[in-house]
Amino acid sequence: MANYKNESYKKKTILPTGGYAVVMIIMLLVALAFMVMLTVVNAFPVSITMSMLGAMAVLLIAAGFLFKRKSKWLRIFGVIVAVFFVGLYGLGTYYLANTFAAFARISEAQESVSEGSGALTERSFNIYITGIDQWESEKGKDLERSDVNMIATVCPQTRKILLTSIPRDTYVRLHTAQQMDKLTHTGIYGVEETLGTVEDWLGVPMDYYVKMNFTAVVDIINAIDGVDVYSPKEFVPVKRDWWTVKKGWNHMNGKQALAFARERKAFGSEDSKRVENQQRVVDAILKKLMTSPAILTNYPEILKAASDNMSTNMTSGEMQELVKMQLADMGEWEIDKQKVEGVYDMDYVASLTQEQQFLVYKADDASVEGVKAKIDSVMNPSEAEIEAIEEAKKKETAMKLFNRLFRRDKDSKEK
Repeated sequence: MANYKNESYKKKTILPTGGYAVVMIIMLLVALAFMVMLTVVNAFPVSITMSMLGAMAVLLIAAGFLFKRKSKWLRIFGVIVAVFFVGLYGLGTYYLANTFAAFARISEAQESVSEGSGALTERSFNIYITGIDQWESEKGKDLERSDVNMIATVCPQTRKILLTSIPRDTYVRLHTAQQMDKLTHTGIYGVEETLGTVEDWLGVPMDYYVKMNFTAVVDIINAIDGVDVYSPKEFVPVKRDWWTVKKGWNHMNGKQALAFARERKAFGSEDSKRVENQQRVVDAILKKLMTSPAILTNYPEILKAASDNMSTNMTSGEMQELVKMQLADMGEWEIDKQKVEGVYDMDYVASLTQEQQFLVYKADDASVEGVKAKIDSVMNPSEAEIEAIEEAKKKETAMKLFNRLFRRDKDSKEK
């Protein structure tokens, strides 16, 4: 009779003898791989990390418990839990590994991995954004000119970002040759020449740079499902007449946003209008990346777009610190904009023939001083500003808690 019961029990199993043990081993290996990559990438706040590990432990225990039940349906449910676990954390491991590899590819720093001391999120810094006038297919086939020149001044303490645009034709003294040239031509000699030239000119340290080409801009914007950009006027981009920019808000895909940011002739060749539109596109990208769920849903596409055609001198650890800081509270940033004012004139440029003069943009001295002063004010906030931000954070946290408790109390009364 006992043998009959044992045989009957074996027939009811949905896996062969020892199969459940194999499944548990697979789950443990996936869990181990996930924890290793989670530690290596180190881009999540402690609260999120603990939540993921807690959920993982619960699923492991649940699967083990269900596998030991005599009920066939409970064991089937256990297998479903196991499949879900392996799929979820296996995919998570894959994404984390890709993230680590992408950070290493994007970073041109000598050390691609940093311990992540947290120092980057506790001080102000400048990121020089240089947009190269090339597509991915044109790499190495032509000289690289810096078509977009923008300084992003970031202050984590006050959660402020200041975008400072410099027209590409700005007449500056080259850092190495000490001759006058257009800012855009510094890209020919490499990004370090661009950084050195701007530092000499403004007296402001360029801590980091982000370098990208046309393809990166288009792919990143497409990966986040487009951006909403405001245009002060309606116009049809010259040579890109397949699209009309409406006055007001426009939802743009990557190709449209690039055309909007590059247009100059529709404004009578005023480059100052173009840099304003470039700022609007960068502003829209930053806001979308900081607040939209598209970051999670389209994560692989965003990562691929960034790693294929973008580079920076930030270390992997520093990039991880920035991601961790934003994920900690998903707080909004205040984004302000300014640009260097000036007038167009004719003059000689070092990188071109000296037999004739070319159109250059000569910055107004007062405007330059104003730009420098505003960058300094963002980089060095007063104690009163920092205290005001901290107080606002406390109120925001208290309000969220109040709303949660109030809603819970209201729900219970309704029930």
